[in-house]
Formats: sequence, structure tokens, C-alpha cells
Amino acid sequence: MSKIGLVLTIAILIFAASGCLLTPRLTGEPAENALSLEPQILPLDTFGVRRTEIVVAGVCVGTFSFWIENDSLILSFEGLDEWMFSRIVFETKETIGEFKLDDSGKLDIASFSTNVHFENVVNSASYEVGLDFLGGFSTSFFSALYLEMRNADGIEVSTVPTVYLGTIFRDSGQIDLNAVLAGSLHVELRNGLAYYDLFLINEGNTEALLITVELFFDIEEEGTWLEYERVKLVSFEDELNLVPGASTKLSAEIPAKGKIRVTADISSINCDSVRLVCVYEGDF
Repeated sequence: MSKIGLVLTIAILIFAASGCLLTPRLTGEPAENALSLEPQILPLDTFGVRRTEIVVAGVCVGTFSFWIENDSLILSFEGLDEWMFSRIVFETKETIGEFKLDDSGKLDIASFSTNVHFENVVNSASYEVGLDFLGGFSTSFFSALYLEMRNADGIEVSTVPTVYLGTIFRDSGQIDLNAVLAGSLHVELRNGLAYYDLFLINEGNTEALLITVELFFDIEEEGTWLEYERVKLVSFEDELNLVPGASTKLSAEIPAKGKIRVTADISSINCDSVRLVCVYEGDF
């Protein structure tokens, strides 16, 4: 091969490699040619936050996270290593069928209600979305997201429009979110002590991992409920897991006093993370 041919070959390889480096990938994006309406389920951490990395050619250039706060959805975007956001587009719906598709069957980002172009790129941004559009018994919602980013060298990348699943935690006695964990709370007064039995069962098709259970005790004083006791029945360190169809019983006892309300907060950290809230209220 001549020197000129060798130089041209190397130049082509360098150009191709640089093109690969600019190929954006949002962690969890659908496979090539797959419909982006297949929702992604992000793990739920102990603070109720779902988070994913924004990855370009194996390098993390930012993070996207969302959580529920004061009956609103909070979406947070953070850029890393001099990567900045030039455009943020998202939409939130109660059902996945409410999203509009373009002629190719992909999410139609032109129809998204939030479409922000930044005249000057920004390193971070956050948005609050009211959840009043959800039905009274809804336990989930869907957020679709599209991002454009630019670094200090002026290199621009964009992500595949992707839908993410979120969950709503409601204090309505007994809730089965994502059909994974279900439970019931039994309270009995004996000899001045309140005995609490919590029954859990995994009704889903996936294993519930690293289950945590904490009981919250409230006492009524002058018409106001005040927390006076917390009992952690099981924590991460106990490594409690439930395979599909498995069940377990957790028990505790504390001195009874006045009118007591008991809430059992159960969390499972895995791809189908849920939180089940069981409430008992009674007079002792």
C-alpha cells in the first residue's frame, strides 16, 4: 500500500472512530429499531428517587433523576465533565397510550408539553410537574424524555426519546404497586402491649430484593397526630428477599397508649421497586 493510501486509510479510521464517540446513548434506551414506547423501569433508592446516567460512548456525561415531592413530580438534570444541556423536552402521561407517535412509530417530541431551548447552555435544570391529572386510584405514571447536549468543544449529541415508568405511593390502607408486594397489618392489644403482625407476599413474577420494613406509630393529642415511635422490623443489612409466590410474617410489640395510628412502610429495591403502605388506626 502506498504512503498516500495508508494515510487515507488511517484518516478514514480516525473519522469513523470519532463518529462513534459522538453517538449518544441514554442508559436504558431501547435497542436499535425498537419502539421507544417500551417503558424503562429504573431502580428506586431509599430516598424514593429513580436515577439513570446519560452515557455517550461509555462515558457518563450527565444524570437524569425524578421523584415525588408534595404531590408533584420533580425532574432533575445534571451535566458532568463540561457537558451542558442545550435542549430539554419531556411529557408526562397517566397511561402510555396517551403519547403521540410520529410516522415512524417513534415518540413525537414535537407534541411534548415541555420543550425548552437554552440560548446559553446550562449545567443543570429541574422542573416540577403537578400530578393532578392522575386519577384518584392511579398508582403509576409515565414520563417521556428527550435531551440535546453540547460540550466545551461545541460537540453536540442527542438522546433517543425514551419513556420511564414512575409509581405513586398512596396512604389508602393496602396498595399493590406493580403487582409485586402485597400485605396486611394485624394489631392486637394484650396485657398493656400492642402486638403488630405484618404479613407480606410477593405476588409478582420477579424477586423482591432487599426489602425494608419500618413501623411508624402516631398518637393523637388534641386532634393532632404526632409521631412518637419508630420500629425497624427489617433493613437492608438483613437481606430479606422474597421470590415470586413467597410470603413472610414480621412481628413487633410496643407499649400501648391512647389512640394510635400505625403505618407500615415497606420498600423493595430492584427493577420493580415498590413501596406498600398499610395503615392501622385504633383506640388503646
